[in-house]
Amino acid sequence: MRLWLCFDKYRSAAGRCVRPAALLLTAILLATLLGAGALPAQPLLAQDAAQEPPRFDINQVTPPTGPPAARLGASSFAQNCAPCHGEQGMGDGPTAADLPGPPTAFADPDAVWERSPAQLFHTTKFGWLDKLMPPWQNQLSDEEIWQTVAFAWGLHTNEQATQQGAEFYAASCAGCHGESGAGDGPDATADQPLPDFSDPVYAMARSQADWMAGWQTAHPEIGAEWTLAEQRNVLEAVRTFSYVPAWESGLRPGNGIIRGAVVQGTAGGPAVESAQVTLEAFVDFQPMSAVTMTVDAGGQFEFTELSIEPNVVYLASVSSGGIRYSSPVVTLTAEQTEVDTVVTVYEVSDDPSGISLDRVHWILDSQPGALIVLQVMEFGNSSDSTYVGQQIEGIDEPVTVAFQMPAGAVELTFENGALGNRFQQSGDLIYDTTPLVPGSSTKQIVMQYALPHEGDNFALEQEFLYPIGLLNMLVADLPGLQVDAPALGSMGVQDFQGTSYQIWQAEQLDAGPLAINLSGLLAAGEADPRAAGDAAATAAGPVRSGAVSPFAAWMGWAMAIAVSLTLAGVLTWSWRAGRLQGGDAPQDLRRQRDELVQRVARLDDLQALGEIDREQWRVQRAQLKNKLLEIDGRLAEQGQAPRKAR
Repeated sequence: MRLWLCFDKYRSAAGRCVRPAALLLTAILLATLLGAGALPAQPLLAQDAAQEPPRFDINQVTPPTGPPAARLGASSFAQNCAPCHGEQGMGDGPTAADLPGPPTAFADPDAVWERSPAQLFHTTKFGWLDKLMPPWQNQLSDEEIWQTVAFAWGLHTNEQATQQGAEFYAASCAGCHGESGAGDGPDATADQPLPDFSDPVYAMARSQADWMAGWQTAHPEIGAEWTLAEQRNVLEAVRTFSYVPAWESGLRPGNGIIRGAVVQGTAGGPAVESAQVTLEAFVDFQPMSAVTMTVDAGGQFEFTELSIEPNVVYLASVSSGGIRYSSPVVTLTAEQTEVDTVVTVYEVSDDPSGISLDRVHWILDSQPGALIVLQVMEFGNSSDSTYVGQQIEGIDEPVTVAFQMPAGAVELTFENGALGNRFQQSGDLIYDTTPLVPGSSTKQIVMQYALPHEGDNFALEQEFLYPIGLLNMLVADLPGLQVDAPALGSMGVQDFQGTSYQIWQAEQLDAGPLAINLSGLLAAGEADPRAAGDAAATAAGPVRSGAVSPFAAWMGWAMAIAVSLTLAGVLTWSWRAGRLQGGDAPQDLRRQRDELVQRVARLDDLQALGEIDREQWRVQRAQLKNKLLEIDGRLAEQGQAPRKAR
């Protein structure tokens, strides 16, 4: 999860939203120079922008082990490249204006026409420092770089154009070059060997211009009547023999099997018959593929030939009564190629008595003249029916859970939905309109808002309409910051990604108002002391009243990391571990075990996204695995056979 804070009243001096990636890029670049012990005598931006790029050496390029999949590089491009190159590859990212020259616009076909994939890989891996292009070799593996390059490459074309080129190729070229470009068509002759377009070593070293020149030299009569655009489309089709474009899955079939059952979870509910179950595959939260089948008479299903790549996660789901029900997250590995799972469906109800507010996470950061709040609420449903809501006056559709915002909150935004659409307001309450399925923390609402204030003190008070099982509060630390939270207990100060947070926590809070008093906040017009010495402060512009400081802008990223860590169980480990101690019945232990497996999978996803560094991931994963081993031992003592953990 990556949340960028950019409230209208809190922007950079230049009027732009100061996004964290600009600071991240600068930090990576600075770290690279410091690590090499070679800081330039003059500021980097003052160097000659016409300096030659790094010398390209094909021997420094590691060939891809298989066709790189563009979709697997989508999140890497969005996180690492889009801040300069733009989300759509237009060269118009939020930090592009601060660079000494325009970044490559990958959406422009001419920008990559004479550049081979190997050249793009080389620049990505080793950087181009005078252009402020950092070397990504310490952040990304060679495979990840190839996936990112594949995504960037595909931005200058589309499925329709490539499909047109594939049709021309099939009609005029495949006879010799083969259906897959391997040079093995029925008209090929042994005395005149043809290049293998699918060979990654060969293909990575050739640009589209190289292939066009070879085409026009060898047989210019083929396609002479085509337009230049159509000829280029043929070459785009040829390129897909060596990479997987973003409109295709990119997952390699394997020997994985996911089998399971669709069951009725409501007592007395009808048996599940003829349900359609869909298995979706995700990589870095990006959907990769979806396959649907009908369950058998007993509600059973089985999906075979699934990829067992470690970064792929699967989710089985069934739609019933317009509501989607999903299995736990499933992963397959070489050690565990077969997994059983369950999708539980429920009848619906308009009885709200089962609603629970299982967890609340507050992440607070002080900016000059405003307290910025990221708030996560996790709702559960203790009944055995899906709560679909009730009709209330002033709102056209049934509403489910309700919550109240603190007085004076402005710039309210939601992660998934919008006020006036999914979320509706009536009086001083905001309602969600989506169903609440049974289980713990089955609905998550993520919002962010600003609380303007005068001076350096602020009294935060919020009314909660339901009892709270656990509340975590993280307050970004400041010199002299004082937090008075009578209902919460201090858990000390912890550091996340180099940022210090005061940690506060409470369990089993009653419904009602919750008051937090803060002093030592940043008053309007006051400079943020955390920004002193920040390498990006100059580029972002001076701090002024009503403007976000570079550090505070970066806090949007840091807060997202803190939330992700909280959801992964870092801050709630002691509470969760205590809860897992209870219940020695086999079904309780298996439920606890499944929950831990899901948390391991979620933690792995966060590490894959770069939200947690490898050392944090290793320590936290070891804690979870130790707990899994403990539960497996307790199951073994009872003569139960635990499923193998990955």
